[in-house]
Amino acid sequence: MISPLFADAAAQEGLTPKPVDLFSIGGFAISNSMIAEGIATLLIIIFVQIGMRSPKLIPTGMQNFVEWLVELLSDFIESLAGRETMQRGFWFFGSLFVFIFVENVLALVPGVGTIGYGHVAPDGHFEVTQPFLRGANANVDLTAAYSAIFFFMFFYWCFRHSGLWGSLVHIFGSKAKFSNVAANITFIVIFFLVGWIEIFSIFIIRPIAFTFRLFGNIFGGEFLLDSMYKMAPNFGFIILVPFYFYELLVAFVQAFVFLALTAAFTGIITNSGDHSSEAKSH
Repeated sequence: MISPLFADAAAQEGLTPKPVDLFSIGGFAISNSMIAEGIATLLIIIFVQIGMRSPKLIPTGMQNFVEWLVELLSDFIESLAGRETMQRGFWFFGSLFVFIFVENVLALVPGVGTIGYGHVAPDGHFEVTQPFLRGANANVDLTAAYSAIFFFMFFYWCFRHSGLWGSLVHIFGSKAKFSNVAANITFIVIFFLVGWIEIFSIFIIRPIAFTFRLFGNIFGGEFLLDSMYKMAPNFGFIILVPFYFYELLVAFVQAFVFLALTAAFTGIITNSGDHSSEAKSH
């Protein structure tokens, strides 16, 4: 029997392309994806609080792991985006990596996406159509939010480092220097035209790619696990084991790729000494 609250969505089979609203607070709808986000956030906070509740000069246990992770991420971000941007933006890059990874792993916990409201399918088994929890990054609205925040911070860090003029020079300026005037003019024109391609990439391609790369991989992984389970539900545990290991790898890779690309794209402008003097003048 299905609650009338979920009657409309109950007709859908398998994973729904969008999160399902479970209840509302003060007129604000709370979806199963939002609950998963809240759980991931809470787990990260608890882990860090336990690890750093009584820090020691010589770290041990969870404190050692937290400090190791922070150092590892900071060194990696610095290598891509530069020290100045790492110090200003570690809160974004580091937190985003951890948040995405924890959400991806949480989506693989047994029961996520399989426990909730539903109906009895024609073959007699219970079909869950409104799970209580859903992989947070299988929600395109959330991955679009990641992209939008990065889009804003990208311009802030670039303008802060190189200024508006320095950033434009990075995008449109010629990177080749020749003694031949004709060759210089030719390359100035080429890099100016390439700069417009870069502008198109910054404003159109990158936001779309950041949004749908993560969403597509996580939603596709959930759909794969769901489909494989439905092929032989009585042997689901045995069948899903290798796919779970594969999805754990995907969970890390997708978080790492998001971190690497956002830091690298920022570092194209900020991790360069070409405009260090210009940055100081601004």
